[in-house]
This record gives sequence, C-alpha cells and structure tokens, in this order.
Amino acid sequence: MKPPFRHDHTAWVTHFVRDRNPEQDFPGEDEDTVERYAGSELEWDATAFEVLKAIIRLGGIMPGHSFRNGRTTIYGGRPAMCATEMPLYAFASYARSRAEKGTVSAYGISFLKSEFFESGGRAAIYGLTTDNVTYLENKSLSRIFDDCVLPRHEQFRYVAHNPSKSGPYIDWSHEREWRWIPKNDKLDEVWAEGFDGIGPKPALPLFKGRLEGRPFSRVCVIVWTTEEAQEVRELLTALYLAGSNNYGTPFDRKLIERSHIIVLENVVAAVEAGNDINAQTIEGLTEAQLLEPVKLAPPPDNAEEIVKEAFEAAAIAASAARDAHFAKYGDQRGGFGFAHAVTTDVTNPIVQYLLATNRASGPFDNEVWINYPSPLPT
Repeated sequence: MKPPFRHDHTAWVTHFVRDRNPEQDFPGEDEDTVERYAGSELEWDATAFEVLKAIIRLGGIMPGHSFRNGRTTIYGGRPAMCATEMPLYAFASYARSRAEKGTVSAYGISFLKSEFFESGGRAAIYGLTTDNVTYLENKSLSRIFDDCVLPRHEQFRYVAHNPSKSGPYIDWSHEREWRWIPKNDKLDEVWAEGFDGIGPKPALPLFKGRLEGRPFSRVCVIVWTTEEAQEVRELLTALYLAGSNNYGTPFDRKLIERSHIIVLENVVAAVEAGNDINAQTIEGLTEAQLLEPVKLAPPPDNAEEIVKEAFEAAAIAASAARDAHFAKYGDQRGGFGFAHAVTTDVTNPIVQYLLATNRASGPFDNEVWINYPSPLPT
C-alpha cells in the first residue's frame, strides 16, 4: 500500500554528489598517493557535475568512506553509498545553504525508495540507546563496534546523533539518510578503471535496470541548469543507442526511456516565484519541468539521398586532399594511413540513421565513427 501524498514525503531517494576535495576525500595522503587512489576515471579535483556524469557513464555509484575530520563516518569496516529522502526543493535549499562549505552540491541522481530497499538500501539509524560503546577496531578507514553494541551487518546504517544539551551537539537527522553496502559480488558491481587497473568495482548498478537481476526501473538525474540537462541528455542518448558503455557494461534501454532529467533552477523558480508547492517533490513536478533523457529522431524521407550525397562529397574531399599532398610532396606511395569521420551529435536524425543502418559505429564516449562504404580514391 502506497503512503498518502505529502509535500514533505517522497517515494524517491537521492544520492547527491559534490566537488572532489583531496583533503576530505584522501585525508593525510600526499599528492602522489592521491593521484594513485583517485584513479583515472576522474581527476582528484573533479567538479560535482563531472562526478555525476561519471556515475552515468559507468552505470552506477561506488561506495565511499564519507570522511569527516580525517576519519570515516561509516561504521562496520566497509564503505557505503549514502542517499537522502529529502524532497527536491528541500534538497535544493539545503545544497544552496551548504555550497560555500563544499559539502553538498545541486547535482545528484534519484531512484525509487522501494527499489533501493530491494537492492539492500536501508534507512539510517540515528544514535544508540547506550553510551557504553566499545570498538573492535577504531582506525581512520575502519571503525567497527563490538557486536553487543550493534550487529556488524547493521553498523553501516549508524549515524552519530546527540541532539541533547549534554556533550557535543550532533544532529544530521534532517538529511533523512539511507545507506547501502555491496552484498553480492556478482550483482553489485560496475567496470571501471582504478589504481589497480580496469575491472569490476563494488557499486550500486543503477543503469543495468532490470537486467541480470537488478531491481531498478527508472532514475531521475538532477542538474542545476538547462544547459547541463542538455549535456546529460546527449550522454544518455548515446548510451541508449549503444546499449552499453565502453567497458561493455549493459544499459537497460527501458530504464532510460522511463527516466527523467530534472533542472533544479526550474524547481526553485516554480516553488519560490510561482508558489507551486507540488513542485517540491518528484511526484508533483509538471512535464514542463522534466526533460526526456533520450532524443530519438525518425529519419527524414530523403535520408538515404542525404547520406549518398554526403559520402560523394567525402570522396571528392579525399581526392582533393590526395592531389594537394602529391603536389607538395610528390607521388610517394610507400606508406598508407587512415582517418575517421567522427561526430558527437548523437541526437541528429541522420547520425542515428547511420547507426541504425550499420554505416556508423558507437557511440564511444559520445563519439560516433562514420564508416565510409568503399575505399576512397588512391
């Protein structure tokens, strides 16, 4: 049974991302070590938007240690992935208020709470009923309670909490946090490049959708501006057309078709300027505030004629380039070379037509390689 609709309640949870900060993400490490552990998928100082695009490109979210003051805030000895069930407008307001500290940004990805729960996500446990806490291990990367305090398999859910006047004030309950740790080595992974090379890495595999036993049916990608939304749209369209990423990780086309891109500046404007209280949640957003994540364009009736003319023009250009080279350097035929015609305009109907008729390859990182149908003049 679904809960009643409330403006402070949502069926979605959001994993928000932030700018990478070496001092926070890799505390106590020198520059060489930071470069090594940051891996090559992202620069160590990548922006929040770049982090979000990497999540989409890789197809999932990798767990982390969530350092604070040089120590992990994730208990139980394993990194976790964190999400919040704050409604969209509350999330946007919270991001703006904490933007100067660099701990929260207005970029994230949302998924249904029910599907997150099915994948193993659980609501956070705020505080304990005892102050007599003993540790089996208490290091910067691994903090494990004695099982009498909290069973180890539930410790990843624990969040320090002390809203009373005694002791240091700690209250993060407004984040309404959920957490997840990998539990199935075969299901909970995506391929990526890290300091130990390319291979499967523990992750929540969102974009595999319902493939291979995963529970996700749709996602919402959250950005701040319309321009960023268009960039994400092109990325998702390319992954839709390819059906997988460069590592061969499959992408569920049905999930992408059902998903949306949300522009937070539109949400804020709808609530603050237009007084549209329904826009506070994903459920209440109007279609005008959602961009479809894929743009599949049917080819024009004369698509074949356009392609034929383009290939004929390519042959003429190749001949002209050959003649100019021979005129400058002489007729030296001892070697050979090749070139690709490449485009990144994956939403173009002719480009999609070339892909559909096997006269183009990809997309590979948003690039489509156009295949000339026969040898060029020599």
